[in-house]
Amino acid sequence: MKNAMDLEDHEHDLTLSLRCGSPERITIQSSPITTLPQTNISLVELQMSYPNYLVSSSNYNINPFLVSCSNHSITPNWLGSSSNHNPNPYPNFPSGGGAANNNYVVDVNAAPTSVLTRRSRRGSSQRWSQGKSETVPAPFPWATDRRATVHNRKYLLQNNVVAISGRFECKRCEKEFEVTLDLEEKVNELRKFIEKESGSMHDRAPAAWVNPVLSKCVHCGKENSAKPILGDKKRAINWLFLLLGQILGFCNLGQLKYFCKHTNNHRTGAKDRLLYLAYMTISKQLVPEWFD
Repeated sequence: MKNAMDLEDHEHDLTLSLRCGSPERITIQSSPITTLPQTNISLVELQMSYPNYLVSSSNYNINPFLVSCSNHSITPNWLGSSSNHNPNPYPNFPSGGGAANNNYVVDVNAAPTSVLTRRSRRGSSQRWSQGKSETVPAPFPWATDRRATVHNRKYLLQNNVVAISGRFECKRCEKEFEVTLDLEEKVNELRKFIEKESGSMHDRAPAAWVNPVLSKCVHCGKENSAKPILGDKKRAINWLFLLLGQILGFCNLGQLKYFCKHTNNHRTGAKDRLLYLAYMTISKQLVPEWFD
């Protein structure tokens, strides 16, 4: 019994002899058998990033399994080089470690990124429809060759255009007649009205402009029976005559939008707003010094 205990306390050398047709003997001496320390590592510890002192460039006696696990917590290229990053939640998957290895870990539960698109705004200047030009034959001596544009008062006086005429039609007798307006007289009336109502307009036409009074028929003599003839073609509307008579309110919404379109005005809104723009725009064309 004692001899057996003595044998356990001593290391034994193992000798292996190989014979391969030669009388030479090769002796291999094995190193003493040692037992690796037992390491208990949980799944949570494997998913945590290890401190720098566990992984060092010096030759410490560190378990190689711990070193291989810590090498997987590498920041992906799209996260930058910031030190405040989250550890790799999948330590068993390799991430980018060099130029030749481009395997990345993709989070399948991440919400898709939305691409924001922005509508381009329409400019203040409107494009002409195909087949239409900016210029048209002047329908009246006081109108220019541009759509919805009239000459200024200085030009009219220099060319002796002092009477502005237009045609009416009676709703009762259905007869037509012509009315002539004095340029200077009607310009002064328009200026006085604007000065009186300017404080209450707020970019909207007043009631007198929105609902103008019908004229008296020269044939049947009926009051409130005649209205101006606007014509079928919008380009032939007598804008200056309607302004001086303050009867632009007889234009419908489509005709006012046509005017605003060809004078670079915003054409979306209620009729009183478009009507206000028409009055102010034609007044500025006729008497630009009012708006200096």
